[in-house]
Amino acid sequence: MSVTQSNQNSQNENGPNQHLWNFSLEQTLVEKYKESWMATISCKGSCDYVQKAFFRSKARKCPRCQVAELQVNNFNQRNALVSEETETFALNLFRATIKRTPQLAGNYFAKRGVVCEPLGLDGSSGADLAILNEDKDGPVSPSSIKCLFEIKMSVIWNWSLPDLQQPTADYDGSAGRPSIYRTDSILKAIGKASVTRGYDGSEKIPFVIVGNTPPPTGYRDKIDKTVTSGLIQKWISLTPSPLIVEPNTNTNARNPKNTTGFLRIDSFNELQKLLVTLLSGDWCYVSNMVDPTEVGRIIKSLDLNRPPEEIGQEFLCRLPESSTTSKI
Repeated sequence: MSVTQSNQNSQNENGPNQHLWNFSLEQTLVEKYKESWMATISCKGSCDYVQKAFFRSKARKCPRCQVAELQVNNFNQRNALVSEETETFALNLFRATIKRTPQLAGNYFAKRGVVCEPLGLDGSSGADLAILNEDKDGPVSPSSIKCLFEIKMSVIWNWSLPDLQQPTADYDGSAGRPSIYRTDSILKAIGKASVTRGYDGSEKIPFVIVGNTPPPTGYRDKIDKTVTSGLIQKWISLTPSPLIVEPNTNTNARNPKNTTGFLRIDSFNELQKLLVTLLSGDWCYVSNMVDPTEVGRIIKSLDLNRPPEEIGQEFLCRLPESSTTSKI
């Protein structure tokens, strides 16, 4: 697919799907913040090559002299500005989704920077985004938080001045990898989830990572394992059709619809279904190193004639009895 075709497809989206991340939306933001978002890239050698661009391309050599390497002189605090825009975008999208979903409207509220001291979410490190069961802007209790979101979105195409109509590369075609295509972003997100799970009260709260690219191929198994272990409930991308600047690449391999842990959101309806599932479930995160014999003993002691939810609740309450930690 060519750049022009992908751009037209993005601009021709109808209805609520246009609120997902797309080429024209990003193009507008880059045009608005081009002076503060873009770095100054120059030649390390004696030639006078200078370019204002969002990322340096994968080619390290200067395109003019073909000898010296390129250097990035100034980032202009790009990350903080991009974080502000992308988190605001996610907030508005989730609010619109809740408002337009009958099962959720009036019962749930999306908020940025949520503070919850019992979960270690303080003023300097609040939740990027959370969905609450009350319309409250101050500090909240864990019971008020129904879902936590870590936002790992960024500009995913590569832009340079003066032409902002034609990007120079896509999300894996440059030295600066964006969103959850960056391995350090993945590791930071896993770390944030691990820290949050260490607090009492977090076990009932789903934790979701929100990006706008797929994860890199080599990290997909790691992402899958964070979901199968229950540490994180899903990694999602809010970009239905990331632009392929180099059309010969394998689109299906680079941009999967889903894996065990990752889901590409292609429509507003898909996001609605995901939120309904996350918010309507009665979840409980279980993390322990257990002794199988002790687990079996607990199971055999349960009254299996009671309703399933009661059996399950008692088992979860007693599961710490099987922990091997105290025996080491």
